[in-house]
Amino acid sequence: MTEREPEPEREQRAFLFLVNPKLAYDPYPDWRRWIPQLDAGARIRSRWNTGARRRGMAAGDRGVVVKVGQAPRGAVALVEICSEIRLGPHWNPLARSRETGYVDIEFTDLMELDAPVPLSMLRLVAPGVRWTPRMSGTEIPMQVVLELQRLVRR
Repeated sequence: MTEREPEPEREQRAFLFLVNPKLAYDPYPDWRRWIPQLDAGARIRSRWNTGARRRGMAAGDRGVVVKVGQAPRGAVALVEICSEIRLGPHWNPLARSRETGYVDIEFTDLMELDAPVPLSMLRLVAPGVRWTPRMSGTEIPMQVVLELQRLVRR
């Protein structure tokens, strides 16, 4: 019997997640409650939709939550992904698919929904990133998350 080679360590990845205040989510993201809790040292976790993505996210990956749908648009949170993708009932009853992907996330930084890091700033940080895709799950360079983290923690 031969020994198996150890699997190479997976490189950390980063993704965009979207929030649109015009849509009804279940559960609805509660920024007003979460910001003071996070500021007081609490751990804020939630489940988030991965759009059409069904694989490729793992615990330890990072993400940026971008507010779309109404002004002002921009980055409203930085997160750490805490699970692999799992399928569940679609959050939108009008969606073509009955199922969608979800991951558990933990918020590391939260900005007010009315005071995001604006799209103009995001485009300066990472001009090659499409900041307002149609759905969550777009992969972005990890360096973008690290740069945004430095920016919001100044």
